[in-house]
Amino acid sequence: MAMSTFPGFLVLIAVSSGQVMRYGKPEQYVGPDFFQYWNFYTGPDPTHGTVDFVSEWEGWKNKLLDASEAGVLMRVDNTTVVGGQGGRKAVRIESKNSYNGGLFVVTLENVPTACGAWPAFWMFGDDAQHAWPRWGEYDILESIHMTNYATTTLHTRRSCDQRDVNLGIDFVGQGWATGSLGTNKAKNCWVKAPQEFSNQGCGQKLPDGSFGPEFNKNGGGTFVAEWTHGGRNGKIMRTWFFPKGKEPIDLVVRSPQPDLWGTPNSFFTLNERWCSADHFKNMRMVFDTTFCGDYAGSTFQASCPWLKQSCEDYVRNSPGAFSNAFWNIKRLDVYQKIDAAVLAAQAPQFVADTDAAMAKADERATNNGPVLAFFFLALLSTSSGVLYYYYHRNQTVKAKVDELAVAAKLPEAYNFTMNSIERAKNSVKATLQRQGCMESENESPMSSPTSRMGLRRGGSREFKGPASPAGSRAGTAAAPMTATLSMGHQPSLRSTPQLASIQGRSPTASRVQSGSLPSSAQSASMARGAQPDAHQVPQPYIFSMMRGTSGNLSGPLPQPVSPQPTGMRQNSLPMAHQASSGSQRMQAMAVVPAQIAPIHLPPVTVTYSGPRQ
Repeated sequence: MAMSTFPGFLVLIAVSSGQVMRYGKPEQYVGPDFFQYWNFYTGPDPTHGTVDFVSEWEGWKNKLLDASEAGVLMRVDNTTVVGGQGGRKAVRIESKNSYNGGLFVVTLENVPTACGAWPAFWMFGDDAQHAWPRWGEYDILESIHMTNYATTTLHTRRSCDQRDVNLGIDFVGQGWATGSLGTNKAKNCWVKAPQEFSNQGCGQKLPDGSFGPEFNKNGGGTFVAEWTHGGRNGKIMRTWFFPKGKEPIDLVVRSPQPDLWGTPNSFFTLNERWCSADHFKNMRMVFDTTFCGDYAGSTFQASCPWLKQSCEDYVRNSPGAFSNAFWNIKRLDVYQKIDAAVLAAQAPQFVADTDAAMAKADERATNNGPVLAFFFLALLSTSSGVLYYYYHRNQTVKAKVDELAVAAKLPEAYNFTMNSIERAKNSVKATLQRQGCMESENESPMSSPTSRMGLRRGGSREFKGPASPAGSRAGTAAAPMTATLSMGHQPSLRSTPQLASIQGRSPTASRVQSGSLPSSAQSASMARGAQPDAHQVPQPYIFSMMRGTSGNLSGPLPQPVSPQPTGMRQNSLPMAHQASSGSQRMQAMAVVPAQIAPIHLPPVTVTYSGPRQ
């Protein structure tokens, strides 16, 4: 499917679902005939401003108006010094159509900005029998002077309160306007509400950059006002502001789906309890720029303190200050909700319009295609390089941190292990000497250069033991036994769980002997090198010996245990008395308590041979 038809396809999906897509084809106001759909107001300013609203003819004559496919301009007079008590010429237009709901989308490239100015895009309803504010007023956006944000406000008759609406839950922005007390929030929309300024209404401030010099410098943006009377979201009025370039794609292609836009920047409820929907009726759209008046006049000195004159004098005598006080409207669309049948009938036209809009976007993109492709590839390459660098840097740092953690955490365990190796080596040596399998150093000092090497790590030495004891089996010739002692290299770390019990197997018996576990204090004491109780198997070790045909003793060595009481078999190494057919295999494992990381002792191998008993 071509890219240009993809948005149209989305429109068809929305039509078939009948859930998300709710608005039909819009009224598109912007064009050469823009002003044909508006009435020019030429009466006195209801807000008592220093302004002279002009007719359409006078507006064209004074070059205050312009309209084309590219947009609509509405300026104020910025060349004339106003004498006497007159006001500066400006434009106020009111739409010929009135509305009782809808989605109102306006894209602006420039908004009027100047000290003393009070521009607004708003809606209100009245007729000869229903004076304002009987049918309400909805100020979609208004601001004063050089303020860099707009305010959305409702003005109503009595009994319209927004106390149930909360910032951060119902809307996101800069919060509520402040009431007359200076600390209270202006949540009562009634124009004569207590603790609010006269005709203040209930106002919510849009995000920073939604108006003023900052808005114009950033190239403008889009405002969307939704006024509904039911359905999924109930009866509400809500407003969004999108800076230029950040408009949702469905809005760009004129298939708006406001439920997908997230929390609005302004929100008012029209439920029956707080503010019934009949407060707003038959409202017309209005663009205007006035000066001073009830709002801008009372805030002039505070907002423009560097001007040492009144708002009215400044407006009349400083025409050049208002060269940037103009509207530049790029888009003004009004959407109405329609039922699914009508929407389905309009779907082909939706697709055609959407494809046309996307075709224009594709054409602009094609003209800049090579440049965009180059920058995209450059960005992709740079990102890949950065990710590759940080990945390997992270691996190196992690390895170093692990190394430092081990060095910092296990010094006692390391020293304890080295001491255990030495004690185990001496224990094996002493056992071999007691059983006659090895000469005592006191009886036969080692004099050859190689004899000392036999006890070093990695070395070995052979010893000849005596013949089998008298208890050996009849008919079995006594034969010498050869024992080889081999010590491995440095200890290595190994993850071993803390054991709940310790069992030892006697070299000459098949029964299992279990020792009791020491207390935590005893375990800690043994971890520091202390000797365990003589009647307990130490917690840091499990020592098992079993019969087998292998002559290899490998794995970690235990700390030797003190002799047990008479009648209990000792877990030592009685080599000569426990020799049997073939060879015997003994295994040992050291387990360091939980508070110290486990240490894997070096392998120790003892091989021997002798007569069958």
